[in-house]
Amino acid sequence: MAIPAEEIFPEKEYRARIAAVQKELDTADADALLVYQTHNIFFLCGYHAVGTPNYQFLLVPRKGDPTLLCRGLEKKLADYYSTWLKDVFSWEDTEEPIGVTKKVLEERGLASSKVGYEGTSNWLLPRVFDGLQESIPDVKWKDLGGTVEKGRLIKSPLEIDYIRKAARFTEAGVEQALNAVREGATENDVAAAAVDGLLRAGSEHCMASPTVNSGPRSSIAHTSFRRRKLERGDTVLIELSGIYNRYVGPLMRSAVVGPPSEKLKGMYGACVEGLEAAIAKIKPGVTSGEVDEACTSIIRKKGLYDYYKKRLGYSVGIGFVPGWGEGNIMDLKQNDPRELKPGMVFHMPPALRVGDDWGFGVSETILVTDLGCEVLTNYSRELAVR
Repeated sequence: MAIPAEEIFPEKEYRARIAAVQKELDTADADALLVYQTHNIFFLCGYHAVGTPNYQFLLVPRKGDPTLLCRGLEKKLADYYSTWLKDVFSWEDTEEPIGVTKKVLEERGLASSKVGYEGTSNWLLPRVFDGLQESIPDVKWKDLGGTVEKGRLIKSPLEIDYIRKAARFTEAGVEQALNAVREGATENDVAAAAVDGLLRAGSEHCMASPTVNSGPRSSIAHTSFRRRKLERGDTVLIELSGIYNRYVGPLMRSAVVGPPSEKLKGMYGACVEGLEAAIAKIKPGVTSGEVDEACTSIIRKKGLYDYYKKRLGYSVGIGFVPGWGEGNIMDLKQNDPRELKPGMVFHMPPALRVGDDWGFGVSETILVTDLGCEVLTNYSRELAVR
């Protein structure tokens, strides 16, 4: 029995994305672009695999259809997710990347042409690129990193729909995580509840495990659960995202074990006030820096900036290991002159980390609309007391 294909976007949308890249190639006077970033390959043709570290790329010519290179073991995924893509070249485990790449370029008449590459990609290893330059000396290489990302910044209606659906999964995970917070439970118990909520709601496999930090560990940014038992007076910071068709909708919420002090309530309230001020500021034409300042000014006025010192947020959309952020495309930070446009989606997580004692925050995933802003996530911003 044939496995039914699961194309995530219609062929028309993929071809429009390819055409936008080809227009950029015309401007850059390049004959082709080697796309290495996993997110960008997925965006342009739909192909994706669990084995993202395996050598793969999408070759986009200035004219005509693209060529996908993938590992032979994973070629069936191209038939599954990218049925519209006809030129798929696979390599075997006995081959090595440089020779395979040379063969693809030679067979497509590009071995003495002007070829762009993604110098910004974390999947193009320097030793591989050095080898390509040595083995294909007649190619004129041009760094065109960021080319595909231009098309990813403003989401299509279908992309936005996927983000909405991912947000529903996220909310289910947050609900179960907060319900698991209690004195004597472990951070792992809370994380397990979060994952259970995500997966039972319908989320695909997570590209990043939920963040669950408690007590003194909650004051350490970007760490996560590690068997610690929750104690009375602990703050618990929870951040996670569900996934729908590789699109994400992150959310951060906080809890405290036992009644919070007035000081803690006031500081958490500052995060909420700052977040809501930023949401109120968002509309087309407003700059990234202005949105950041709407939140940061409140944190600063309350004398809490030393516990903050961070950007307000970052673009989100496609999620692959190691995380869900698209901050490399655009973020919300101080003095940034870039303007917001309808269709942009951001995750905004103001958080405070106080000495070695507390860490907490609150966030929303938002959509820039024609008139202002729509909050895509939907969960109470109150500090959860357990």
